[in-house]
Amino acid sequence: MKTVQQLWKERLNGYLSEMRKYLRYIFNDHLLFVLIFGVGAGVYYYSQWIKTLDPHFPAPFIMALLLGAILAWSPIYTYLMRADIVFLLPMEERLNGYFQKAIVSSFVFQSYWLILFLAALMPMYVKVKGVSYASFFLWLVILFILKFWNLFVRWNVQKFQEKNIRLVDLIVRFVLNAVFLYPLFSRTNWLLFVIGAFLLIVYGGVIQNKSREHILKWEMLVELEEKRMMAFYRFANLFTTVPNLQGDVKRRKWLDFLFKKIPYGPHHVYTYLLSRTFVRVNEYIGLFVRLTLIGFLLISFSHSLLFKVIMALLFIYLTGFQLFPLIRHHDEKIWMMLYPVSKERKKTAFMLLLRQCLGLQAFLFAGAAVFRSWFESGIILGAAVLFVFLFTEIYTPRKLAKMENL
Repeated sequence: MKTVQQLWKERLNGYLSEMRKYLRYIFNDHLLFVLIFGVGAGVYYYSQWIKTLDPHFPAPFIMALLLGAILAWSPIYTYLMRADIVFLLPMEERLNGYFQKAIVSSFVFQSYWLILFLAALMPMYVKVKGVSYASFFLWLVILFILKFWNLFVRWNVQKFQEKNIRLVDLIVRFVLNAVFLYPLFSRTNWLLFVIGAFLLIVYGGVIQNKSREHILKWEMLVELEEKRMMAFYRFANLFTTVPNLQGDVKRRKWLDFLFKKIPYGPHHVYTYLLSRTFVRVNEYIGLFVRLTLIGFLLISFSHSLLFKVIMALLFIYLTGFQLFPLIRHHDEKIWMMLYPVSKERKKTAFMLLLRQCLGLQAFLFAGAAVFRSWFESGIILGAAVLFVFLFTEIYTPRKLAKMENL
C-alpha cells in the first residue's frame, strides 16, 4: 500500500507530466509568436502611457485593487481524482500532510503571477510617486505572506457546503486584501494599515474555528479540480487533440433565426451542424464574445491608429486560431461516419463559418473607431478585411491540413 508521501509524489509528477505533454505543442505553434508580438506592443504603449501620468494619478488605489483580486483568486491544487472519493475517504485523517503539500504547491505555482503583476505595476508607481524601485522586494515578501493567508482561508472555507459562503468569502478576502495594501502603497494613513492587518487576523481565526465543525467535502474538491484541469485542456485543445474534452452546451433558442437562411440539403449538412455547435457550446460562443468585447473596448479607448489596427488584427487572429478545434468537435461520434458527404464539404462549411465570424469582428472593430474618426474606422476595416481574407484563404487550409496529420 502506498504511503501518503508516495501518493503525493505520484500525483504531482503526474500533473507535471500532463502539463509538459501539452505545453510542447502550445509553445511550438504560431500563436506563441503572435502573443509575443501582442505583448511587445502592449508593453510599448504601456510605457508611453506611463509617461503621461501626473502625481495625482491613483496608482496606489489601482495597485491595491488589482493585487487584491489576484490574491483573492487562490484555488487549491489538490490533484484529486473521481475515484479518490471511494478509495481515499477512509484515509482522510492521514491525509493532512498531503493537503498541506497541496497548499504549498498552489502557492509556488501562483506566486509567479504576483511577481509578474507587481513588476508590471512598479513603473507606474515609480512614475507617479517619484520614488525608486527599492520597495519591490519588501512588497513582494508581504504579498507572499498574504498569498499564504488567502490559501489558508480558502482551504478552510471549502469545508462549508454552501456555495454562497464561498462567494461571500471571495468578496470579503478581496476587500480585506485591498484595505491592507492601499495604505502600504500610498504610504499614508497607517492606522488603516493596522486595522486591515487586525481584520485579516480576526477573519482568518473565525474561519478556522468555524471550519472545525465541518469535514472535507470530497465531491466538491474533486469537482473543483476537474474544472481547473478542464480549463487547461480547453486551451491545449487549440493546438492538439485532447481526449475526453467536455464542453457545456445550452439550447439558446433565441438564436434560431441565424439558421433559417441555411439551405436544406445534403450539401449544407455540415454548415448547419457546425453553426449549431458554435452557438450552443459555451466554449466557442463564449470565446468569440469575450475576445470581441475586449478588442472592441481596447480600440474604443485608444488614441493611436497604429495600436487600433494592431489590436484589431491580433484579436481577429486569436479568435480565428482558437476556433479551429470546432472542426474536430464531433470527430469522436460514430454517427458522423454515416453522413454520405465528403470531408471537403466539412472543410468548406468550417471556412464559411470562420469567414462570417471574423468578418463580423472586423466590422465591429471598425465600428469601435467610427465615433472618433471615419478615416480611422475605414483604415481599420480595410486592414481587418484584408487580414480575414488572407487568414481564411491561405492560412486556414494549411492549418487544417496540418491538423489532419496530427
